[in-house]
Amino acid sequence: MATLTTGTGQVFVKGAPTDDAEAAEQRRRETLVAPIVARFAAPLIGHVAEDGWTLLLFGHIKGGAADLSPGSKDLGSLAATLREIQQIRPPHGLELPSVADQWAEHLNGDQRSLLTGNHLLHNDLVPSNVMLRHAGYTTQAVLVDWGRAVLGPAWAEYAGLYMWLLFSGHNPAQACSWLTQFPAWRMASRAGMRAYVAGATAECADNPEHVARWMSLLNQ
Repeated sequence: MATLTTGTGQVFVKGAPTDDAEAAEQRRRETLVAPIVARFAAPLIGHVAEDGWTLLLFGHIKGGAADLSPGSKDLGSLAATLREIQQIRPPHGLELPSVADQWAEHLNGDQRSLLTGNHLLHNDLVPSNVMLRHAGYTTQAVLVDWGRAVLGPAWAEYAGLYMWLLFSGHNPAQACSWLTQFPAWRMASRAGMRAYVAGATAECADNPEHVARWMSLLNQ
């Protein structure tokens, strides 16, 4: 990854070997959703395949990463962007996996059914993927790196964000209190939340700290 200056301005470049299957899948998802989330993401300018490498070129976002710590004004910008994104209705047949698919080997059929939905989810809201774009007197939170995008229930986006709020300094009660502003979060079922946590903890089973943080979600 690198930021390059060209004759027409700066571009952000992401590249990986063409035969890297995981990177290829991420590129596919980013390319697929780029026109759908154009207002809320770095614009995809194009791609280049050369000498065994594939590069994606994005418009450069002039702004730093958001501060998601308690009391930060950037949280308001993120909330506004998430509300708008959740109004997007993906086109029928959009070829993205579901939330459950990423944990297929760890979930049973009932758990998988609780994680179905047709909302487009970024699914990787680590603070470095939340950038701030300034335009005049307004600030917009822009979500970059859509390589893990999935389809699922709207509340699952906020379940994933819960972990990053904790890492940004919120305690579990503060994180859940902030998330209650979103109707989808308030309507999430306990069974659905347990299914999400089952998948998330299985994915990070070798990291006790991450497991403990995910489990704290079920105690709120």
